[in-house]
Amino acid sequence: MMTEKEIEQFLSELDGTQSRGEAAVKKVRFPPLDSLQQQGRAIKTGLAHIEDVKVTISAELGEKIMKFREVLNLDVGSVIDLEKSAGDAIHIYLNEKKTALGEIIVVNDNFAVRINKILPPKNIRRESE
Repeated sequence: MMTEKEIEQFLSELDGTQSRGEAAVKKVRFPPLDSLQQQGRAIKTGLAHIEDVKVTISAELGEKIMKFREVLNLDVGSVIDLEKSAGDAIHIYLNEKKTALGEIIVVNDNFAVRINKILPPKNIRRESE
């Protein structure tokens, strides 16, 4: 660690002062951004920067209003009938934000979701809204 005297000497050598204990302050000038674009050095962006970001995709298959007594009786293996079937419309969420509309389909005896419409950003709402 430097002593106070060593710091003062170092600073005086930087700005040419004689142990006044003052640091030299110089203004930094950056070229205007529009001059960079005129020189053909426009900033390039692309999806490659975010391709590896992990997101959660979920589909809302339905909801059911139940009395608390019924919830307490639920156990492993209980079935909650959501009254949805293949072909019904559902909401698709990306990181808990409604992002698209789709439908339930069956592929090789498994349920799947087909995306029918991607919502414009102004219509995307949080799930809690």
